[in-house]
Amino acid sequence: MASARPFELPPPPPPPNGAVLSLLAALSGAGGGPADGPDRHQAALKARDNALSSSPEGYGDLCAGFGRVLACPSPEAAPEDALIQLRGSDPGRFEECCGWMAHRGSSEHGGSEHGINAEFEARKARGLESWTALRQMAGLLLKNALVSPPLPKNAPLDALGRVVPGHGPMRMELPPHVAEEIKRGLLTCIADRRQAVRGAASTAVARCCASAVHLEKSMGAFAVKNWSELVPYLLSCVEAGNDAALVSAATSSVTTPEENEAACRLAEDAALGALNTLRKLIEDIPNRLANEAPSSSFHDLIPALLRSLGAHEEPRKIEALGCLSGLIAPLPGSLVARMDEYLAGLSSLASDPNPGVRRLVCRSIVALLERRSEYLKPHIASVGEFMLRATCDSDPDVALEACEFWLTYASLDEEAWEMAAAVGELIPRLLPQLLRGTVYPPEKVEELTELNALEEASATAGDRAEDLAPVFHRSRTKGQGDDSDDDSDDDDDDAFDDDHEWTLRKCSAASLDALAGTFGPQAVLPPLLPALQEGLGHADQWVREGSVLALGAIADGCGEDLAPHLPRLHPFLVGELTGPDRIPQLRCIAAWTLGRYASWAAEQTGTANNGGEGDASLVGRVAEALAGRMLDPHRRVQVATTSALGVLVETAGDLLVPYLEPVYGVLVRAMGRYGTRSRLVLFDTMGAMADQCGSAIGEGNLPGTYVPPLLRLWNDVATENPFDRTLLPLMECLGSSVVACGLNYQPWAMETFEMAS
Repeated sequence: MASARPFELPPPPPPPNGAVLSLLAALSGAGGGPADGPDRHQAALKARDNALSSSPEGYGDLCAGFGRVLACPSPEAAPEDALIQLRGSDPGRFEECCGWMAHRGSSEHGGSEHGINAEFEARKARGLESWTALRQMAGLLLKNALVSPPLPKNAPLDALGRVVPGHGPMRMELPPHVAEEIKRGLLTCIADRRQAVRGAASTAVARCCASAVHLEKSMGAFAVKNWSELVPYLLSCVEAGNDAALVSAATSSVTTPEENEAACRLAEDAALGALNTLRKLIEDIPNRLANEAPSSSFHDLIPALLRSLGAHEEPRKIEALGCLSGLIAPLPGSLVARMDEYLAGLSSLASDPNPGVRRLVCRSIVALLERRSEYLKPHIASVGEFMLRATCDSDPDVALEACEFWLTYASLDEEAWEMAAAVGELIPRLLPQLLRGTVYPPEKVEELTELNALEEASATAGDRAEDLAPVFHRSRTKGQGDDSDDDSDDDDDDAFDDDHEWTLRKCSAASLDALAGTFGPQAVLPPLLPALQEGLGHADQWVREGSVLALGAIADGCGEDLAPHLPRLHPFLVGELTGPDRIPQLRCIAAWTLGRYASWAAEQTGTANNGGEGDASLVGRVAEALAGRMLDPHRRVQVATTSALGVLVETAGDLLVPYLEPVYGVLVRAMGRYGTRSRLVLFDTMGAMADQCGSAIGEGNLPGTYVPPLLRLWNDVATENPFDRTLLPLMECLGSSVVACGLNYQPWAMETFEMAS
């Protein structure tokens, strides 16, 4: 390229002074100072806060000082008096960062002094690492000071903590010349050799630009529209990386190999820093970046990013992919004009050996499908083939990103039907792979096996606070229709979640569910049933667990067509739930799947009760199996079975009336043994029983089984902690039970009234 020329950095800011170096050393808690310890650190924090809030000049001086440290590449570039002040305030930190400088003369030895030279180089490398940590800390402090400007010191505040109007600025503001120096310094640091410094600078740039949207008065200088050099500089950095090889070849005859290598390294570092900054800006303020940046520079970014997809260096490809993926939502015209080139770039990286690249290729395709599917329609056959291969990728992160494609496709409306023929051809090969994806990976199996053993050993321990999520009883009345299905989704998820992380297993199950609803049983069951049957009969319980999950996942889309198979599958599920040697995860998922097919069980019992062909005791057997596992020592099994019983109650309604007495007996026993999380679901299920079974729960001696334990628990919990999170669900459960019992609640009415008052 004829216009390619060596990349040049902007002029750096002035070097830092000793005061800011000493402050950073004290804030870092490095040790070695004469007053080392917590008091010294607290004094440094106070000094920082006082300087930032003292006046606009003091605020600007300290921010500028942080920026100068960030931009100072080595202690060799710091003034001698600044280093003397650092040594006097913190000898330990000085020795870490600068001690090697006293031995610089040894590096000039050669030949027989090779060992001394190597020792010096190692010491210098450690010193520069410590100096880099100090620079990174300065960048973090600078970013925090800029995006959260302090209130002026001693300014009168109103009741909301705001400066009273007429008593000075609402927030500290940088003097204009300081803001310009900081901006130039940040741009310099974006191209720094040290990745940690580039990362700190890019984060500071992105956060400052984003904060300027809301703090226009104090941060206006950092707004994209007021930082005219930002995007052109980032563009020049990206182009420098793209042109590095050309520049190297063009200047090789007039530069030494060392100079050539240094120039190429500078261009590569600048490109990486710029791409990282662009990615963060696109994540935070994509529309403002597109609308407020100089139009020519922004539009030139797209071809520069597309060229970066062909870089030899993996980090640049990854950052460029991230930038382009983030631009899919705003979709600037320059990307639309080069959409074919973008798709070709994604295609060329589809088989890249780096899994990080393949993962971002998949993410980009999913983003296009979700937001701009019209650009994928002409290529959906080849794109689908690639995503199917990626779903089988050996790297789980790549497979997860690819699996999102099928879930996203099934969530489309009219666009899905326009691409249905091409995607439908992949279904016979896709569904068995999704089934394999529902099985826990070996490392997760090992982790869960250890957790199972620990939970058995600590079965009586209470729930950890981080394991708890708010769950409240929701009123369930007959005839709610589709709304009740929506209400049960969260409980369904809780039944088989082993953590809150979105995984390939969860995505595979969700994709099976969504595709079954989109394509229907005629397309889904023929290729899936043989693989499902093989998995359900597998000797490995973890494989069976994944297959049971898949069976539950397709219940909504294929339930009616699976009905001929359910007389055999239902007893199998009950056996997996009640088997004494079954792993807790298999019991959980069997309970959840029984809940998913509760409507079939209720239909069988209801038909038999009306004189038709069916199984009059099926609902009772399912309720008995679920209740039998409610006292399991594993908390997740307790939650899963109790939640599944609640689903059965909602579906079967008064078909459960003949079994209320034994079920309530188990519920009362569980009430005394459960921890917080399990109790929350238990109260929800008891409330559902009251709503669905009505006055039947108040007949005969049945109220005497569960009302006194509920009242005792209410008294105990309210006495111990009136703010206990189980108290409100307990009250809602009791309220539903009182309404259902009617006058039969009279023996406990006075006690309840006294407790409530």
